[in-house]
Amino acid sequence: MSEHSIDIALIQETYLKPNRPKACSIAGYVQLRTDRTHGSRGGTGLYYRRFLHCGPINILPLRNMEATGCRLAMTGHSTLIIVSVYLPSPKRLLRRDLTALFALGDAVILFGDFNSKNIRWDCPSNNYNGIKLDELEDRRDFGIIAPSTSMCFPHVITHRSSTLDIRTH
Repeated sequence: MSEHSIDIALIQETYLKPNRPKACSIAGYVQLRTDRTHGSRGGTGLYYRRFLHCGPINILPLRNMEATGCRLAMTGHSTLIIVSVYLPSPKRLLRRDLTALFALGDAVILFGDFNSKNIRWDCPSNNYNGIKLDELEDRRDFGIIAPSTSMCFPHVITHRSSTLDIRTH
């Protein structure tokens, strides 16, 4: 990551478990993670360079989402809250989960896999979570930034091409 000048990396579906707390450590980076303690797969993580003025934040348990976050202090700017979010499919997007995450600070940026599809974000179709997230964006003061190209890898034939991951702020 350092050779590509990545300061902060946000990971979803880490598959990490609490019995291996040092798994996937990266030299020069602080690793924060929220492991799924029940079932397989899942989990979220966040890496930041040691020299950054970052620190972990406590995120109360969410109903359907998994999340790991940090507080980033920057000279001359307000503190940013950066959160790696995973909403497992087929779980539903809940307003209270998003409200809890946005309540973490004045400037919150959510990155991740929301399993939300909407034609407004160049997906081929809508799903429940995409419709719900779009409605919440219209009602609340946040914006959605979606990739302009497919996030699906061509060798994975079980998925249709789609902009699977979105970021909200």
